[in-house]
This record gives sequence, structure tokens and C-alpha cells, in this order.
Amino acid sequence: MHIDDAGKRLEVGVAEPCSVLDVLQAQRIDIQATCGGVGKCGRCQVLVRDDEGLSYRLACMTPVSDGMEVVVEHAGAMDVVQSGTTAAFPPDEGATGYGLAIDIGTTTVVAHLHDLATGERLATVGRANPQIAFGSDVISRISASVDGKLDLMTGIIQDAMREMKAKLCATAGVDPAQVVRCAIAGNTVMQHIAVGLPPDTIGYNPFIPQSLFGDVHDIDGLGPCYFARCIAGYVGGDITAGMLACELDEGGTRLFLDLGTNGEMALAANGRIWCCATAAGPVFEGANIHFGMPASPGAISKVTFEDGEVKIGVVGDVAPIGICGTGIVDAVALMVRLGVVDDTGYLLGADELEEPLASFAGRENDRNVFYLTPDHSIYITQNDVRSLQLAKAAVCAGILTMVEAAGIQVSDIKQLEIAGGFGAYLNLKSAAGIGLFPKELLSCASSVGNTSGEGATALLVSSAARTREDVIVEKCDYLELSTSSEFNEFYVEMMEFE
Repeated sequence: MHIDDAGKRLEVGVAEPCSVLDVLQAQRIDIQATCGGVGKCGRCQVLVRDDEGLSYRLACMTPVSDGMEVVVEHAGAMDVVQSGTTAAFPPDEGATGYGLAIDIGTTTVVAHLHDLATGERLATVGRANPQIAFGSDVISRISASVDGKLDLMTGIIQDAMREMKAKLCATAGVDPAQVVRCAIAGNTVMQHIAVGLPPDTIGYNPFIPQSLFGDVHDIDGLGPCYFARCIAGYVGGDITAGMLACELDEGGTRLFLDLGTNGEMALAANGRIWCCATAAGPVFEGANIHFGMPASPGAISKVTFEDGEVKIGVVGDVAPIGICGTGIVDAVALMVRLGVVDDTGYLLGADELEEPLASFAGRENDRNVFYLTPDHSIYITQNDVRSLQLAKAAVCAGILTMVEAAGIQVSDIKQLEIAGGFGAYLNLKSAAGIGLFPKELLSCASSVGNTSGEGATALLVSSAARTREDVIVEKCDYLELSTSSEFNEFYVEMMEFE
């Protein structure tokens, strides 16, 4: 059994049948198992690679097998993607003390400590969202709430925010008692869970949330917390905060995409802002992919073809164990460009290709695959291509549905801003190559980073920003794509690779 513990790799021999948790505990590797390892708390989730593939599993419920690889992803400090664009909102006159701006993502949580008098950012910390033990997307979190686990999810995210507050204050030399308020942005489901509201009704038609927020909730150890306004069940406070940070309402025809765990978007045109959400995001976080994983050490994040060879870039510059969202987009875009994947998404076999491409094609489990590593340990499957195909079609169809609703043409869009951690590292040429967005927008596309966190900062320090948030929300028209015939037509059209 091989273990990757925060980049430290161990090889452990196991003499008798036992669980992964037993081995981790014996090796004194830090992992949460508050239920005592009986499969109830869901906190001991690890990334496992074995004969069954690569997937997240509970360590206490997973028996050790020969040759198994286990990655322990500690919910601790992590790299934080900053925004490339921040709206300038003046701090409130006469404000004193300090505040926290927190972006609660489905996958990651980022917090900033600010001096309220000046607006200055003093420290930043990021960590994995500990709710990952309940699943990688909002649907799984809703299901967990329905199953009676809301209080547990609320408790662990509030604990995480309190721990981040303590770390930020220690870093900046600030007395925690001087932190007097917070501003929080996240998707609608994350905001519900953070305050202990059941998000259950967001999981079924007509997807109505219990709250659209824009109000203050007191959270023990954090104080009064302002929650960003949401537009709808699947267009949340993170998108409102992002639009605020980018000042999407300031004029011009502009498109805003947040392609994290959820696919949410907004189009500013003719004095209005059209918003919608697509069920596409999990693929961009590595879900529904055979060797898919988050963008953590060991994930292939870049794929190119040079001098007749497949070249890969790996997060952390360590041996690859899987592939994250940006790597999947790169790989499929490359395969389409080289003709390894045809217009319909069919992955060709070795007998249908010429050298040198034929040498990278093979069969695994009686299905065509495309190898990314020389030892053939990591590859792209036909199902991987199909999963990305469905996701990219949904995103592009959402864009075209908004364009039609706004009564404009794609060519009228003067700026495409892609937000989120995925967007920050996305190869825009690869994204356009697979049809994630219309190719004619490539020349005006840019990555703008964590705009949700920047918007939360503005809401924290400035009453002017909160007023502007109200203006933005009043300009928004929400499109429900699940009942849209136009979206369904565009979805079918966008399925092919051009």
C-alpha cells in the first residue's frame, strides 16, 4: 500500500486484513474519524486508486488491497487564487476594528482578514471545504441534508471558518476579539448550510430556496455575518459578489462565467443582466472522470503534444496519479485537434489511427482509451470524453440561451470574464477548442480569478458596495434552463466538437 500524506510518500506493508483507516492511524497520519471509524461521520474521506479506478472513499469502510494508492488531502492551508479584477469601493467612514471576507466554495473555502478603517487586506488563508466528505457537488450536499446530516455539515463549515479566523489573526497579529463582522459569499446551497437552513427545496422543481439572503446572521465565534444576495436556487451569492467585483452593471455587453463546481453565468446587455446555471460543473473539478481528481498534488493539469510525444504538467511536480479539470479540457482539446476524437465525440482505436498517434491509443476493459503517461497508468476513456462533451455543451448552450433572451448576437459581446479557481488555470484556447464557449469570444476572453472573494471583501468594508449589490440584483433576469426549449435545442446543437 502506498500513501501520499501532504506530499510525503510512504510505502506500507500490511500483514492482515484491515481498513485504510487502520493503516493511517497506525502510521500516525492526521485524519478525522470522529465516529470512531464506523462509517457514520463521513470525515475520513481519502482519495483511493486501485483496481476499481480512482475515487473518493471513506477510509474506515475501505479494505486495504495489494498495490493500492491512498492520498490524504488535509483540510488545511492551500494555494489561493486571487482575483485579477477588483472593484474599488471606499471603506465606510469612521469604521473601526477588523473583518473577515469569506468565500465558501463547494470545493474550497477562502478567507481574507481586513482592517475596516482602511480596507487593507492583512492576511489570506484557504482550505478544502470539509463538507467534501458528503460529496463533491451541491446535489450530494442537498441529499445529505435530506438524510438528516444538515446539522453536521453546518457544524463542520462553521468550525472551519472559526479555525480560519484564528489562523488569520495569528498571522496578522490581531486580537480575535477585534474582529467585529464578516461578509460571506457562496452558492445558494453553501449559504443555506452555513447558517443551518435546509437546502432541500433547491433539489427539486421549482428549485425555490428558503432564503435569498442579503441579510445578517449571527454565527458563534464569528459575530454578525452578512450573506451576499442570491438570484435563485442555482445562481447564488458567489455570482452576485463576482458581478459586483467585476462591476458587470457598469455598461457594455459582457459575459461572466463561473466554472467551478457549478456552471453559473451572467450576460450584461441593454441595461439588464441575464443569469442562468447549468448542471455541468462537477466534471471541471475532476468528477465523473475515470482518473479524475481535484487540482491537488499529483493531478495532471496540462496536456500538450510536442515532437510526436504527449507532454503533461503535474500539480506539485510529483508523479501523476490522476487528472484535474484543466487537464481534462487540455487532453480532449488535443485529441479533437489531432483527430483522435471525431466531431461526434467518438474516441478512435489504434487500428483507426496512424503513427505516432496509434501508439498512444489502446484498450482497457474492452474500451478505447488514449494514454497520457508512458507507463499507461493514466488514460482518457470514451466515457471521459462523453462527460466533458455533456458539460461543454451545457455551458455553451446556456450562453446561447442568454444571448437569445437578450436579443443580441454573440459577436456583440465585447468581454468574456471567466472566474473561479478552475478558470484561473484554464487554457482558454483549449476551452474554445472543445466549444466550452463560442470560438469567436476567444479574442476577448480573460481569467479573472476569485471574484467571489473580492466581492465579499467589498461587501465587508463598504456600504456603497452593498447598495451597488442591490442595484445589480434588481437588474437581473433569471432563466430556468431545465424548462427552456431554447436551451434544449442549443444543447443538442452544441454537443458536437467542431
